[in-house]
Amino acid sequence: MTEFTVQIAPADRGLASLTHLSGLSGYIIPLGGVLVPIIIWIMKKDENPLIAAIARQAIFLNLIVWVLIGATAILWLTILLIPAVILFWCLLGLAAVILPIVGAIKASSGIYYRYPVVGSNP
Repeated sequence: MTEFTVQIAPADRGLASLTHLSGLSGYIIPLGGVLVPIIIWIMKKDENPLIAAIARQAIFLNLIVWVLIGATAILWLTILLIPAVILFWCLLGLAAVILPIVGAIKASSGIYYRYPVVGSNP
């Protein structure tokens, strides 16, 4: 697999950084981690496909995190797996916070950051 770098125009770097960080708004506003990126995606999908791709990544990251939390919540029924579920949730929470921050830092320097697993190419 070849690695390629997509450059973000200087005029779009601020919005790209904010779009990455918009996924974190769910920690302040209920459902904000999905709603804010959806609004950005709808507004920019025709005008700026790169910003729309970043917004899609933020949406997918939040949805995948919630699906994984829901799927592993069933494992609470088994006493033996509770420590494994807690560890998994901690790692998942760390990834959900770190990935958008790394994406915002890369976007501010003009580099398109593709999230592992849920990321999409522009």
